[in-house]
Amino acid sequence: MESPVMLSIAAGLSRDAYERGCQIFFERFNAAGFAILERPMAQFYAPISGSHPSGVVVDTDRPHTDVSPVIDGFVASAARSSVPLGLDDCLAYLAHLFRANTSVMAALSPPDNPPAPEALQETLLALARHVWQSGLIKALAEGEAARDLDDEGVTDIAAIVVAGKERAVIESGMKRRANAKAQPAEQARARELEALDLVTTDFRGMELTLGKERHRFCEPLFDPALLKGIPSARERSGADADLMRPVQTLVGEAVAKTDVDQRTYIWQGLLVTGEITTHIKGGSSRKFCPISICLTLVLPAGLGAALS
Repeated sequence: MESPVMLSIAAGLSRDAYERGCQIFFERFNAAGFAILERPMAQFYAPISGSHPSGVVVDTDRPHTDVSPVIDGFVASAARSSVPLGLDDCLAYLAHLFRANTSVMAALSPPDNPPAPEALQETLLALARHVWQSGLIKALAEGEAARDLDDEGVTDIAAIVVAGKERAVIESGMKRRANAKAQPAEQARARELEALDLVTTDFRGMELTLGKERHRFCEPLFDPALLKGIPSARERSGADADLMRPVQTLVGEAVAKTDVDQRTYIWQGLLVTGEITTHIKGGSSRKFCPISICLTLVLPAGLGAALS
């Protein structure tokens, strides 16, 4: 009774749903004030404080991905698009990729005591979720090269502070000094790990070494055909099968449904949100940037340049 309430809900609900929500909060909870804000708008305003009123919100959660154009601070409901692709599909795809990692399979399915196929699949899915939640996946820019900050010689402190990379510089320096004191064999191993982009993670008491395959986590969003024949991938039929389209196609279709005069402003920015972005390094969660740059961050190699 003392505080007003703002409710964030999925976009596209009926007028009756809005009226019913208002009725419940005023008559049952005695709210002092009540407002409903569609979820894409709440996500859109969170990182930018309303400074840029137009763009596209790509919201990827576990079962699906929604694309909502925003025009002058309002969601273009008639232009919204959705596809039944999400975090669950990316986890299933990563679990499938781990089957090609001989060291991982040797640890999870030893030849002398192999687990049942169902149990192995559940373990691989758990490993995929562990890798994602541990922040071991990053969104690679197209043609990304190893461009590490060099802490030898003159360092541009101001540029590092502005870029927010102080922590990365400190950690890089500590690793460099630790490697300098290591034995030659350890130094060679460290260089090999750096070149191959290998990481070691502790999973259920086992030390597993993972390679670059973990960075292919988001590929099913941009090429749903990769999910065909993959164990644990959702079986889609009927309407869901007809809706299966790549996310980049979905964004183009959504913007194409808006007025021609508004498209220039919509294409100026892209906001990628949802559960999938919470643990991926280099993604665009809670960031607002030109759509050509942001698509390059999240698309697999080759697709970013085509859309930019």
